[in-house]
Amino acid sequence: MPATFVRSLPIVMALLMLMGCEQPQTQLETPARPVKLVTLEAANATALRQFPARVEASTRSNLSFRMAGELLELNVSPGQRVTEGEVVARIDDRNAQSELSSARSRLELAEATLERMRYTLERGAVSRAQFDEAASEARAARSIFEQAQEQLSHTQLRAPYDGVIAQVPVDNRQIVQVQETVAVIQQPGQLDVVFHLPEQIVQRIPRSNGAPFGQELAYEVRFGNSDKPYLAQLASYTTQASAQSLAYEVKLTLPQPDDITLLDGMSANVRLDLSLLQAEDSSPLWLLPADAVSYAGDDPSRGLVWRFVEPENVEAVAVEVGRLTSGGLEISGDLAAGDRVVAAGAHRLTADTKVTPWEKEQGL
Repeated sequence: MPATFVRSLPIVMALLMLMGCEQPQTQLETPARPVKLVTLEAANATALRQFPARVEASTRSNLSFRMAGELLELNVSPGQRVTEGEVVARIDDRNAQSELSSARSRLELAEATLERMRYTLERGAVSRAQFDEAASEARAARSIFEQAQEQLSHTQLRAPYDGVIAQVPVDNRQIVQVQETVAVIQQPGQLDVVFHLPEQIVQRIPRSNGAPFGQELAYEVRFGNSDKPYLAQLASYTTQASAQSLAYEVKLTLPQPDDITLLDGMSANVRLDLSLLQAEDSSPLWLLPADAVSYAGDDPSRGLVWRFVEPENVEAVAVEVGRLTSGGLEISGDLAAGDRVVAAGAHRLTADTKVTPWEKEQGL
């Protein structure tokens, strides 16, 4: 091998190594940034709100005695059907019976005295004033007798209407006090559903004929884990918010469904479509994570979101920013159902950024 070639071999190898290092640098490109995407659902999907509710009987009464006493009879149990006028319970009536007997005796004496006075008045043996006094005493005795009769009737507790006994919170032979609940009766056939509306939503509901709640809203009720909706009507509402929750109680009513058993206290969900409260020319609302919106200026009501364009591009879409809710940020703009929007890190993107959808690996 010639000596000249041997001496030049290290120089040639060094040049080849430099050329190999420089060529990748000229072809090096920025890799696509993985981004998390969210697909927009139907327009105004954010206007569909659900509120937890509870079931109540429309007609419900707490039965109690008007007088205290020992409970001698308790004729009902929870779940039992009763008819109007049926005796539900009875307390010790010995004192009431004694008062009635005494009042009956006074009445009989007063009426007998009045008859004798009438006989003697016809013969001029007594004056008219004496007869009027005897008549007054007879009327007073009858009034006392009728009061004693009513007191005796209060020792029996009767069902005010046909219904079902829901609760019996007392035991037989115990002393019950005045207005202490002995049994709870409910009338089947109609149900109430009670839920609470926050003041932010109440403010958006237009007034109808001076009333705070109009007829614009449709109330759909779902019970338990069932997805079947039942249409309910507005029954009543409070006009003063709760001091703790700043929410207003709303009561709906609907007939007892035939295909499901519902009892007092069961859970329910009320679904409201708030899009019915929006103007016809208003833009549809979308709900996105707060990190999906970037802001180019100082106006917090105007921002940008990045819409994914196949295969690895993004484009900026100007949006109007609304309220921050528990489900995300309300926005409106030139968006459509099915658009895929970058859900996080929007402030780090530009129109030239290359992106690739981030796929969650199994098990993470």
